[in-house]
Order: sequence, then structure tokens, then C-alpha cells
Amino acid sequence: MTTRRTRLLAPLVLATVLLAAGCGGTDGDATPATSAATSSATGTSTEPAPAEAEASAAAALDPAAVTSAQEAALATALRVVDLPEGWSVQANPVPDGDLSDNPSFQGLCDADFPSEGRRTAKFPVVGVDPAGTSLLTSEALAYDAPEAAAQALVELRAAFAGCEGPERTFGTPPSAEGLATDSVVVQYQLTTGTDQVIVAQARGSVVSVVIGDDPAATLAAAQSIATRVAALPAAVIGA
Repeated sequence: MTTRRTRLLAPLVLATVLLAAGCGGTDGDATPATSAATSSATGTSTEPAPAEAEASAAAALDPAAVTSAQEAALATALRVVDLPEGWSVQANPVPDGDLSDNPSFQGLCDADFPSEGRRTAKFPVVGVDPAGTSLLTSEALAYDAPEAAAQALVELRAAFAGCEGPERTFGTPPSAEGLATDSVVVQYQLTTGTDQVIVAQARGSVVSVVIGDDPAATLAAAQSIATRVAALPAAVIGA
């Protein structure tokens, strides 16, 4: 399989909340989900037990030691170490692990994503700044085969390329250095003046997606995640 890195500058109409757990594809600004569980200006969170347990499991998982694609995805989920000092994370476990009514890309730019049906696991995590504001949203995804993960990025490129609208002004995206070979980087400015960056990268049957209102923090998080993506055993993820 041949992979390639693509930077997309085509106009984009993004879902209101692209990657937050349980959210769908209505048109509007792509604002990362605000966590209902974030606490004070310390940036800490008062997460429910399942979320806290998942975040702890992800942080403790050695990507080089995983034995399944689901574990591999969990190992690449957003961690505190991926974020600037003082930030925290809010995990949002998928209820019962059921992805049937929990889209990741479906509806983005009114596009169809057949690859959605081949997801086997996803781990949504929000990055929260020291003021308690959710500025970054991420998903770590596992697919049933490497070609399905690669297809997801093909579909993502096509959705971006065919999506036009006056709500966003596209600019030159940040450097994609340090990301997985198969990656997509997009940067645009909303009419409100907010700059947003989307980074998606795939290796084998695993895909990581990060979207944020802080371009520098978003790219840095994606590059940090890329080191764990690269450490995943090729035999486990089919790379």
C-alpha cells in the first residue's frame, strides 16, 4: 500500500463538533467540545469513574507492548504529556463501546464515509487549558484492517476538497514534519477570527485525529502522538 502526506487548502464546511463523543454532522463552526466535567482554573477535571479509568489506562499503556488494534488505538489517545504545561485531559468513553450511533467523520462536509462502518474502537479525549477551556479535541481510532484506516483518510481528503463556503479562510498549514507518512494537515480562520488546525494521521489500522483552536498546541500534540503511533508493533496493526 502506498501512503502519502497531503496538505489541504480547499474550503471546508466542518461539523459543529467534529470529534466529540456522541456528536454528529451538523454544519457550523468546528469548536472543540467543552467538557462538562472540567473544574476550576487549575485545568484539573472531576471526571466520572469510567473516564478517569480510561485516561489512566491510556497514559500507562506502552505503545510498543500492545497486542491488539484496540490497545494500539488506546495507546495513541491524547495524554497530558502531549499538551502544554498546565493543561489537562478529559476522556469521553464511548458508551458500551457501541460505535453504531457514534460517528467520527460521517456527515463532515455532507460527505459519506463508508469507512465509518469498519471502525472497531475509538477513544475521544479533550485537551483543557489552565483556565478550564476545552481548546483541543481528539480521537484515536482502530479499524478492522489497514486498508480501512487508509480509506478513512482518502475519504477525509475528498470531503475537504469538495467542501466550499464563506465561513472559513484557508491559509498555509503548519509543517507536517514529525507526523506519520499518511497524514492530512489543514488550517483555516473562522469569521470570528479564530484559527483552527486539523491533523489526521494513519499507520496500519490506527488513525489519530486532533482538532484545536490553538494551532501550535494542536500540531505539537499531533507530533507527540506520532511518536507513539510510530512505536506500535507493525505485526499488531498491519503496518
